[in-house]
Amino acid sequence: MIYLALSHAGKVTLTTILIVLAALFVIWLTVGFVFFFIGLGSKRREDETVPGKGSLFERNKDNINLINGYKWYDNTYKQKVTIPGSQGKTLHAMEFRNPSNSNNWAIVIHGWTNCKREMSSYAMEYYRRGFNVLIPDLHGHGDSESKYVSMGWLDRLDIADWTRSLVKENPKVKIVLHGVSMGAATTMMTTGEDLPKNVICAIEDCGFTSVYDIFTDQCIRTYHVPPKIIMPAANIANRILNGFSFKKASAVEQLKKSKTPTLFMHGDKDDFVLFENLDKVYNACAAPKEKYVVHGAEHAVSSHWFHEEYWHRVDQFLAEYFDEIKA
Repeated sequence: MIYLALSHAGKVTLTTILIVLAALFVIWLTVGFVFFFIGLGSKRREDETVPGKGSLFERNKDNINLINGYKWYDNTYKQKVTIPGSQGKTLHAMEFRNPSNSNNWAIVIHGWTNCKREMSSYAMEYYRRGFNVLIPDLHGHGDSESKYVSMGWLDRLDIADWTRSLVKENPKVKIVLHGVSMGAATTMMTTGEDLPKNVICAIEDCGFTSVYDIFTDQCIRTYHVPPKIIMPAANIANRILNGFSFKKASAVEQLKKSKTPTLFMHGDKDDFVLFENLDKVYNACAAPKEKYVVHGAEHAVSSHWFHEEYWHRVDQFLAEYFDEIKA
C-alpha cells in the first residue's frame, strides 16, 4: 500500500513537472513571437504624409531639409513602378525619371518603419545632380507584398532584382545604392550578392552589423530583457514566418564578399545603431572603401542636420565613379 501511494505520488509529481515545463515553453515561445511582431511585424502606414509617432521625422518636422524634400517629392513628376521579384512577389517602388535623360541611377533605400516619401530629401539631392531615382518599398513597408520586415536580408535580393531590371532596360546605366539605417544594412547586404557591373558604388549611412546584433542590442538597451532568453524564441518565430535565421542575416559576412566600392558614414552621437558599428562594417568590407564620421549627428539625421557637409562628402565620393555630376 505504501509503495503504491509513493508510486502514485511520483507519477503525479512527474505529470506536474511536465505540465509546468510545457507551460513555461509556451510562455517563452509566445514572448518570442511578441518580440518578433514588435520588431518585424508590418510597418505600413495608411497615410505616409503623417510621420510615425516618436519617429525622427516627427521629432525633426521643422527641419528645413526635410520640409524641402517633402515639397519636392509632392510636386515632382513620379510614377509607381513594379517588377516581378525573384522571390515570387511583385516588387514596388517610386520612380523619378530625370529630364536630363541621364544614364545615372540612384537607388535610395529607406529605414525601419519609414516610407518612400521620407527618403525624399535624399532623392531630391540625387535628382538635382542629374540622376534618375528609384525608391523601393522594403519588406513589410509601403506597397510591399511581404507581410513581415526582414531588416535588409530578404530585401537584398529585391534590390539586386531592381538593379538587373534597370540594366535590362538600358545596358548603359550606372547605379549607386544609398541606404540609411536598415536601408544601409540592406545596401551592405546587397553588395555581397552577384550584382551587375553597372552597380558601380554604394553609400551606407548608419547601418548595423547584423540582424542578430541589432536585436540583441535592443533587448538590452531598449526593452531591458535578457537576449539569451528572448532571442532564441524570437529566432524561431523568424524562421517560421520569414524563413531565415537572425545570425545568417549579416552585413559583415556579406561585405566580405563585396566587390562594390562603398562609402561608410555614421554619426558619432548615434544612440540607436551605435557608432561602434561603423568600424566593424568598414573593416569587414573586401571592396575599395572610404569612411566618414559625421561629428555631432545622432541616428539617421546626418543629412538633415549637417546637410552641406554630408552632401559635399557624398559628391566627393560620387565624383570618383560618375562623370558629369551636377553639383
